[in-house]
Amino acid sequence: MAINLESNEERLSPSNFPAPKVPNAPRAPGEPPRGRTAWLTILRENSVYFALAALVLFNLAITPGFSNPFAARSLLFEAAPIVLIALGQNLAIATRGIDLSVGSVMALASASIAVFLPYGVGTALVGAVAVGAVAGLCNGALVALLAIDPLISGLALLVAARGLAQALLGGSRVNLPEAPAFDLLGAGALGPVPIVMLIALALAVVVAFVVRRTTFGRYTILVGASRSAAFLAGIPVRRTLFLVYAVSGTLAGLAGLFASSRLGAADPNYVGVNFELDAIAASVIGGTPLSGGRISIVGAVFGVLLLQVLDASFIMNNISFTYAQILKAVFIVVALYLQRSGG
Repeated sequence: MAINLESNEERLSPSNFPAPKVPNAPRAPGEPPRGRTAWLTILRENSVYFALAALVLFNLAITPGFSNPFAARSLLFEAAPIVLIALGQNLAIATRGIDLSVGSVMALASASIAVFLPYGVGTALVGAVAVGAVAGLCNGALVALLAIDPLISGLALLVAARGLAQALLGGSRVNLPEAPAFDLLGAGALGPVPIVMLIALALAVVVAFVVRRTTFGRYTILVGASRSAAFLAGIPVRRTLFLVYAVSGTLAGLAGLFASSRLGAADPNYVGVNFELDAIAASVIGGTPLSGGRISIVGAVFGVLLLQVLDASFIMNNISFTYAQILKAVFIVVALYLQRSGG
């Protein structure tokens, strides 16, 4: 009888009954996604790269002249200033803010080149970047010290900087003189890559390093994640915001210098028009959410390239540029949806 009891106990032992499998059990923290979810996650996190690759392949097959190296070089020349202001825009968005003034600050920096030219080309170059830095400091003071909403301060500076730029030159365009510095920035290239794009990419590497490896970068992310929690944690929120907008303005000043050198003129009516919208679009498409707390520098650079290739696609196929603007809006909406669906 004892033997039978022992055999029954063995048969009824929990070890003989494996745990039931739950088909849709939630993943443990840190566990990689599986199956269809894994593919959707990869697509969401790398959508800008897939979109750019698909658009380039489409143009190589369909668009006449797209494979011409000169077309690619021209595209990179146009993209370089937008990469610069997208870097600053990424920092602002990461703090749950926005900088709408960057396009007008570009115009102000462009106008300042003509103002400083009588004192020498070197002074004009430094003066353009310095004017952008001053504009950024003003914006940072409004946001950080006076606690004005970044949207409002950006709109104010957008109008003021453009108006001041037009007032400095009387609303006219001033041609830049022949000078090695302007020629280098406006037409210089190292192999197939323009000098200005190499400078923009180098600064992108610097910004990415700052974001990932420095205290200021961590503060920027934490301020965007939760400003109240950052205050309670002793993070210098006001100083961080002040520096973020100062950096954004400085990069916009440098972008204005690049754009003016490429144009060969200081033009307050043309330089930087709607560039702030392209910078915001590139940032969002590249993976920096408007809700703040996260930043993607590499994604923003590829977002700029995606938008520039999109513009070139319409222009080279003789399609109205207005349709490119509509498609940009579609890209932004899709990017926001993917970010929201990703949690």
